[in-house]
Amino acid sequence: MNLRWVHAMLILLSAVLAVLFGFWCLGLYREEDKVASLLAAVASFAVSFGLVAYDSWFLRKTRTLR
Repeated sequence: MNLRWVHAMLILLSAVLAVLFGFWCLGLYREEDKVASLLAAVASFAVSFGLVAYDSWFLRKTRTLR
């Protein structure tokens, strides 16, 4: 496994972690009804979307590298 794929997998795992954190924040919002939890969930989902977009861009950009 080369460095390109290690980088891509770490970014993908970070996106998955951000989604899990977002769901955890939504669960907190359902229990405590605090706006901060909802904002954290929305921010987490936005970060995960950005990470997936970055990962896609990175893989396209480095496609020709070996």
